[in-house]
Amino acid sequence: MTTTTPGILVARTFPGTPDQVGTARRWLEDTLTRTPGRIPDATTATAALLLSETATNTLRHTPTGAPGGTFTVHVHADRHTLAVTVQDAGSATTRPERVPTSVEDDHGRGLALVDAFADTWEPLPAGNGMVFTLSLAPAPTGTADRAGARAVEERLR
Repeated sequence: MTTTTPGILVARTFPGTPDQVGTARRWLEDTLTRTPGRIPDATTATAALLLSETATNTLRHTPTGAPGGTFTVHVHADRHTLAVTVQDAGSATTRPERVPTSVEDDHGRGLALVDAFADTWEPLPAGNGMVFTLSLAPAPTGTADRAGARAVEERLR
């Protein structure tokens, strides 16, 4: 279900299952591509990557991944900032925390990516999710924006 709320561009709740991470990512990409005022392609690609990482974390580290769990994605954009919030079924014992990883690790890089690409990120005060923000530079014209989006997509592969 998609809803709009004052101060929030759009919000949608997803079932807490692994297949919904990709669904949420595609929904965010579609939402940002259709946003009036145009979100740059590179920003859209980065936001989609960070949403994938935070949604995956919520499934692995909170009760959201249990049967019947859900997570909600809130998207807010103004002229300068894009904020994406992933709200989950968290608990007082599960707060996002970056841990050291090595190149041999199969997982554990999610918050490192969020830390590297987001301008800011922090857990929600109630311990039930995380918000990250990205600065919005004026949308470039020509091929530079597409090249930036391709560069981010290449990092994901």
